[in-house]
Amino acid sequence: MTTAIIGTGGIGSAIARQLAAGGEALQLSSADKESARKLAAAFGGAAVVALDNRSALQEADAVVLALRFSVLKDVIDEIADALGDTFLVVPSNPVELDPQGKVVRLLPEGQSSGQVVAGWLPIGTRFAIAFGTMSGDLFESSSHRSPKPAVLFYASADEHGSDEVEHLIRTAGFEPMRIGGVEQSSRLEVGGDLHDLVVGSAEARSLVVGA
Repeated sequence: MTTAIIGTGGIGSAIARQLAAGGEALQLSSADKESARKLAAAFGGAAVVALDNRSALQEADAVVLALRFSVLKDVIDEIADALGDTFLVVPSNPVELDPQGKVVRLLPEGQSSGQVVAGWLPIGTRFAIAFGTMSGDLFESSSHRSPKPAVLFYASADEHGSDEVEHLIRTAGFEPMRIGGVEQSSRLEVGGDLHDLVVGSAEARSLVVGA
């Protein structure tokens, strides 16, 4: 597969490093062109820097929008008509820091990021909420855990799972586990019961089924 990653900040860079280490071909796009160039250079031939967000989608099987939630809609509007059959992965958490440095939620209580993102996308777009379930440092330190991999939870509308996102999760060094539809994504967000958990498949299954 070839995966486009839009956004090369903390979480975007962490995802890119783990996917490149797993052999994934990457196309990087970022408002910070120098950041994208440095990241691509660290991977050798595994990554190239796209001219812009839309060109990053060319020949990509999946795209990861590793962006702040506050700018997510603008980028979706920019690339919506270029998505085609490209599978979309959204790790963005609906939070930001207030002037006092406190984490504040950007959505009303009870509304999940998955529900909101679904409303921003063209009808029929296949997507998953994934890779934002752990902070960047924990994500990288938990990758390729031995002897059994840690689980990385995701939410998607595909009842039987999504091959593209499960491929990416395995490539990054985790065991994928779907928790339900995108309306369940609040469980994966900052403050959710499944956020920042490093667990094996048996414990993860009990947490999902027991909810």
